[in-house]
Amino acid sequence: MKRLLLVGLFLTTKLFSQEFETTFENSNFTLFVPLNSLGKHELVNYNRFRLTEHIRIDNWFLTAIGDIENTLNINYINSYRTANIMIRSDTPFSTQTSTYNYKEGEIYSQLYRLYAGYADEKHRVSFGLQRVSMGVGRIWNPTDLFNPKNPLALEPDEVYGSFSLVYTYSLSDLSEMTIIAAQRADNSFKYLGRVKNYLDVLDVSFNIVNMNDVAMVGYELEGELFNTGIELRSEGGWFDDKIHKKRFFQGLMGADFSFENSLTFVGEWLHTSKTFKTDLKVTTPLGTANNLVLSNDYLGMNVGYEFDALLYGSLITIVSADDGSFYLSPTLSYSLADDTTMRLGTMLNYGKRDSEFGNYGKTYYLNVNLTF
Repeated sequence: MKRLLLVGLFLTTKLFSQEFETTFENSNFTLFVPLNSLGKHELVNYNRFRLTEHIRIDNWFLTAIGDIENTLNINYINSYRTANIMIRSDTPFSTQTSTYNYKEGEIYSQLYRLYAGYADEKHRVSFGLQRVSMGVGRIWNPTDLFNPKNPLALEPDEVYGSFSLVYTYSLSDLSEMTIIAAQRADNSFKYLGRVKNYLDVLDVSFNIVNMNDVAMVGYELEGELFNTGIELRSEGGWFDDKIHKKRFFQGLMGADFSFENSLTFVGEWLHTSKTFKTDLKVTTPLGTANNLVLSNDYLGMNVGYEFDALLYGSLITIVSADDGSFYLSPTLSYSLADDTTMRLGTMLNYGKRDSEFGNYGKTYYLNVNLTF
């Protein structure tokens, strides 16, 4: 009996030392989108219900995130199928279930994140479907070959996870080393080695990435300009694209500053030494999918302003320096309650018919996000 009581006391102590955090989130978009080159618009409703579970036991942690996604407008769904531009994750297994199609739409579920690991003062290791953090850019991340974001997407930070093993070792208080191995959709692997050093005025990282279709040697720089409050950033890489048999450099320079009146400014310049034509055939996930750009230079800007504690506005613009076409996305966000936010925005494209942004048209949307 005494042993049983001791075992019970031990299990009870471990249970109370655990930390559980469960979050439910529902994000609903009502969009007015163009379905063809003639500019015909239709209403589309997209809803994502997300369950997030975080568990921590001492130095061990587990994160699981799953989605149920529903799209309502069969014409919109069929237009993507006809164009054959459905995107899949670069993982050895499908992260989405088969879609259930009904009269006006479709629904499916998705495993967004599932990873576990251990972390202490010197070591951090994680394994599973996770986001690998790369790059210092705010609008672009050309060196991110694991979870590249699309700045033209409705939600640029909603990216597929990478099925990977990530290990970080703190060499000192100011430097660390990271090694990553990730399995891809074709069952091959991609690898990353990184050394990051935190200097007095500048954070410096050197990255080496290798996979079967591309290799990259890259860098990241970030620091403050002479105590002015202006943050300067740069990242870039030298790429060897084995599929298209091209070697090129792609990198960015950027700056951001926050004014005392709550106005924030982010500016970036993206440069690529080689461009890629629009008729490139992409049938499988590529390591350089987001690096195959049409113009040598792009200018990007993100301006934000907090009107009051509840209302926030932002304006994102991206300009193709080669043909003058540009993308413009103003948004207004209003906090209806502590756990509810409403966002009204547009995604506008301007330019000549044959320009980079001229064929995308204009999209308008209303987003209501509820967290509980």
